[in-house]
Amino acid sequence: MAKLCVIKNIDSAHGKHIHGHTFKIEINFVDKLINNMVGNLDFHQINPKIDSVISKLDKTYIDDVIGTRATIENIAIYIINELKDINNLYSVIVWEGSNKYSEILKEEIENEK
Repeated sequence: MAKLCVIKNIDSAHGKHIHGHTFKIEINFVDKLINNMVGNLDFHQINPKIDSVISKLDKTYIDDVIGTRATIENIAIYIINELKDINNLYSVIVWEGSNKYSEILKEEIENEK
């Protein structure tokens, strides 16, 4: 099994008492190593999709974008739902600062439905 990770950073506000953070977002893919690539994933194909989702969250009031309270868990769930059609999406990790993060597995979202 092999893992590929795309890391993005966003600066956004959230919360009842509006405040901002720099969030680090890790989007993880796993699969077998095929032709020296993780599941034949191609950065040139997935990056535009990822950038489209991340740009909606950057420099915004995230609660409005995701339609609910913007906890790091809810931000990860939103990103998974937006990217669920990319093959081999495994999980999304959202960091709030350098010492707090949440990792949500795609399969957990699928099992809730």
